Amino acid sequence: MTELRLAPVYEETRDRIVALVRHPAPGTSARVAETEVPACPGWRVRDVIAHVTGIYADIVGGNLQGGATDDWTAAQVESRRHLTIDALLAESDDAGPKLATMIDDFPGRYGQQVVADLAVHEQDIRGALGGPGARDSAAVRLCLEFLIGAVVHPGATALGLGPLELRAGHRSWVVGTGDPGDGEPERAIAAAIAAPCPPRPSASLVPTGRVVADSFELFRALTGRRSAAQIRRFEWDVDPEPYLPLFDQWPFRLRSADLPE
Repeated sequence: MTELRLAPVYEETRDRIVALVRHPAPGTSARVAETEVPACPGWRVRDVIAHVTGIYADIVGGNLQGGATDDWTAAQVESRRHLTIDALLAESDDAGPKLATMIDDFPGRYGQQVVADLAVHEQDIRGALGGPGARDSAAVRLCLEFLIGAVVHPGATALGLGPLELRAGHRSWVVGTGDPGDGEPERAIAAAIAAPCPPRPSASLVPTGRVVADSFELFRALTGRRSAAQIRRFEWDVDPEPYLPLFDQWPFRLRSADLPE
């Protein structure tokens, strides 16, 4: 994993999100807060803001019971349903900098997980508002490294998949070992996130297959923002079907329909 400090990446990303909503681009609907977010079915932009703001507040306030579960997320949105978008953004401006002062001291990979979640939701909002940008930001690059090291590789190992080379631009990673797994990827992922250094396969492993994709597309695919059909259209030199479970691991799920962005 990169040694990049998390605090400035977190705050830069949060600032971009706030600016997107507070100062929408020319031609964007005046009702930005009520815009539906295709990447998050059932949510509007204001609901995404409520979620990421709720994360700031829950972590700062020590409300971590059931963290990262659907119920935890739903409570963040529901408890803020009565707030205006301006109030939500004001809460973000208050709690966000407080979290930034703590994030580099989180144990294991939890700090990276928080930044990764924020990077994902920035792009969700951008997609909803038709304002692409920051696709090669430090947050997106960090998120991709986090996902592959702490989610995809341990999940592939637990599922007995690989070794598979993932290639995006000038970067490449090998995930899985091909050895028999225990069939419990969620437990392996949780352990990898809690560990200071997620386990990686030996450098001597020879990949038995390769998939090549644009960095942004790979990032979105690994966070449940692409369908199986879209992933099959990546550049594979092996049958992609056995590897689709790598894009359908906790806490993400494959989309049932394509999400063009």
